[in-house]
Amino acid sequence: MPSNMTNEQGSAGGHVVVLDDADRKILRELQRDARVSFKTIAKQAGVSEATVFVRVRKMQEKRVIKGFTTVVDQAAIGKPLTAIVLVRANPQTHAVTMDVLKKFDEICEIYDVSGQYYSILKIRASGTDELARIMDEVGKIDGIAGTETIVVLRTMKEEPTIKI
Repeated sequence: MPSNMTNEQGSAGGHVVVLDDADRKILRELQRDARVSFKTIAKQAGVSEATVFVRVRKMQEKRVIKGFTTVVDQAAIGKPLTAIVLVRANPQTHAVTMDVLKKFDEICEIYDVSGQYYSILKIRASGTDELARIMDEVGKIDGIAGTETIVVLRTMKEEPTIKI
């Protein structure tokens, strides 16, 4: 079964990979359980095991599949606190500032955004003492004009998958 996977221009100027039904079924199964066998996926998708292998490899090459990971319970590993940090930055040094922020292990996500803030950070910490230490370090970075920290009380939805 040949893949109908093609590239198209996306609305934001990036490429969009066009997936057929088999590709979408394969992706749904892998998002549900990245350890599932190709044999099981093949049954679910109605294709051969070899087809699943080839499709997965092609989706990896086209960066549709960026990797396989394990979802970890942050509280179970001693990082129960999540904070969202809104960052105001000096526009002249913004790129360098982001490179410094990327080096923090506790910062698990960084978004470059529009509006009055330049970036949004998602931080995982063991508690408020660790968060305070991290924020002290962030505040010392050249180019950070200010931050606003929001501590998450409860996570109401956190979905690592994308509906396909």
